[in-house]
Amino acid sequence: MDKLPPSQKFFDLSDYSRPFSKLLVKSIINTRLTSIFFTTIFLLCGIFSAILIYLDKLNLLTSILILLKSFFDAVDGELARARYRPSYVGRFYDSVADFFVNVLIFFSLTLRFDELLIKFFVVIILFHLQGSVYNYYYVLKRHKVGGDRTSKIDERKIERIYPYDNPFWFKVFHTLYIWIYSWQDWIIYKIDSSAEKLSNIPNSFMTIVSILGLGTQLLLIAFFVLLGLEKFIIDFFVYIYSLIAIAVILIRKIFYRGR
Repeated sequence: MDKLPPSQKFFDLSDYSRPFSKLLVKSIINTRLTSIFFTTIFLLCGIFSAILIYLDKLNLLTSILILLKSFFDAVDGELARARYRPSYVGRFYDSVADFFVNVLIFFSLTLRFDELLIKFFVVIILFHLQGSVYNYYYVLKRHKVGGDRTSKIDERKIERIYPYDNPFWFKVFHTLYIWIYSWQDWIIYKIDSSAEKLSNIPNSFMTIVSILGLGTQLLLIAFFVLLGLEKFIIDFFVYIYSLIAIAVILIRKIFYRGR
């Protein structure tokens, strides 16, 4: 089970690790390894990469750990879909773990380069809003073409969880998700609520918007680290990438109306 029907799949710049994750899933699908296990692995990769960024040590290893974070992030969802076992616990744990890793990476950069604390908060807000632009259009597309519906535009109310989902952990991670992400989803929806009226979100536009996906963001961070340009990461996402996000939304409003 894929996120989208075959005819609706697009070239996703942020999903570069998907082919490799599918290979791993094929080899472990009949094992006892769970999606939650791989979410935890990517969380650990992110934590260790943030520590190395702060210590200014082993740039190559740091970059590899960031890419491994993206790889295992793809594996957890791929494994759940391959087993036809979607999970709200896994879905929200994944998003909370993403947030935690992002915060740690930017906090390590803030401490290392003695940035103002206000700038740290600004980059956290803008970085996640950029990713929310991608998520908004992607979720819309999946719902319009009969794709995976585990994710929704408005995640505040989940009427029913899967029988195998643990109610306690669902409540914990869903509550954290709402605190972290619901305001972001609301902002992006208000900025471009008219996109909801489209019969579909065109594949060509989805390729453009995938520039803003978390996978692409982390790939860029990995390159900055590999090249020893960590000092510029925060400014890049505060200024350059925010302009790119605005441009993507304008492209949708101008060139992809009523399709």
